[in-house]
Amino acid sequence: MANNMSAGRSTKNDFGSKGWLMIVISGLCYFFFAGMINDGLNVIVANFSAEHGVDYNACLASATPAAWFGVIGVAFWTVVVQKIGSRKVGAISLLLGAVSYALYGVVSTVTGFFVVTALVNFMAYGFCNTAAQVMIAHWFPTRKGLALGWATMGSNLSSAVFVPMLMVLVGMGGVNGSFFGVGVLVLITAVIYGLLVRDTPEEYGCTPDNGALTEEEIQANLKEIAEYKSPWTVGKLLTNKQVWLTNIAFGVYILVTVSLVSQLIPRLTAGGWTQGKATGMMTVAAVLGLLGSYVTGWMDQKIGTKRTSVIYGIWYLAAVLSCCLPASDFAMYLSVFLIGIGIGGIGNLFPSMVGNLFNRHDFARALGVMNVVTLILRSFAFSILAFGLENLGGYSGAYAIVAVINVVGIICCCLIKDEPLKA
Repeated sequence: MANNMSAGRSTKNDFGSKGWLMIVISGLCYFFFAGMINDGLNVIVANFSAEHGVDYNACLASATPAAWFGVIGVAFWTVVVQKIGSRKVGAISLLLGAVSYALYGVVSTVTGFFVVTALVNFMAYGFCNTAAQVMIAHWFPTRKGLALGWATMGSNLSSAVFVPMLMVLVGMGGVNGSFFGVGVLVLITAVIYGLLVRDTPEEYGCTPDNGALTEEEIQANLKEIAEYKSPWTVGKLLTNKQVWLTNIAFGVYILVTVSLVSQLIPRLTAGGWTQGKATGMMTVAAVLGLLGSYVTGWMDQKIGTKRTSVIYGIWYLAAVLSCCLPASDFAMYLSVFLIGIGIGGIGNLFPSMVGNLFNRHDFARALGVMNVVTLILRSFAFSILAFGLENLGGYSGAYAIVAVINVVGIICCCLIKDEPLKA
């Protein structure tokens, strides 16, 4: 395996006060991203279908075409972020995301559920997979693995907190009130993002990776950023073999993540556990994910993104296979452990790999194009699950399909040349 730019770099967490602020705010974006389009589906679909008397499977199946609007969102926000910067894109998409999520409390049909889910996906990929990831790449070009290891803990906290938070909000204001409550929290995050985030560390008088630069060097960096013209066109990106290997590998890993997380509670209850115990196990998995997120970031920084990604794929294969086992306490506890450790990894590894292939100036353009492909693959997760549940005997059959797809991802990851690309 080729060594990448991050392998062997410092694993110290000396990001500086402003750098830590950017990581924490990025973590909030990861929190709401995961909760709004992944973790929350564990109860959103059931709550919505029960509240309005509509079919559960129809709502779940509609999440697949709705997720395609995330693809459109990535393409749209990528163009916008290159024109107005990650700060404005983050604030705007968070604001619109807050409004979109609140609309769950207004609609009452499967069609309405689809439209709102599409809007939520469109906005979420603006504030997280575009704005926050571009900002991290600009602030930590050679230490992005470790920085993302901390930031993506937001996703794990979402798995622990978002569903219980929804249940508390349901108890306080009903199903529709819970959607408005989350909308208010996202709106507050939009204000924080707009007030405190800066596109580059130089704008705060800081340096990339919290390094030591003179004022003259900082000003030179700002001038370079303003004048830089990327040699990468969409055509060049879409005809590059390494880009496609990366797209497929991480698109598969994202698909597997969504398949595991979005149905964790229903699968555990189908295996005989109570709703309360299943929800508690999701919290356990999320806490394990905090450790997994940091360890993944540390490994990325220490041994390189490619090696870490292959190990991650093998770990996730074991997690998927554990979901294919006949229902028993042992099998379900094992799956919770394997899923929990693994759920934090994908948020680190994909943007980190893109950062290895492209410099901080080309990152936004490359990420936008590559995100489109990975999202197309991700969007099939719900259709695969729905097909398997209906035609292959339940969760065992559904996850057997996911296991085969996971192997494809591992193979593609092994073929990636983890080094900077030339246009």
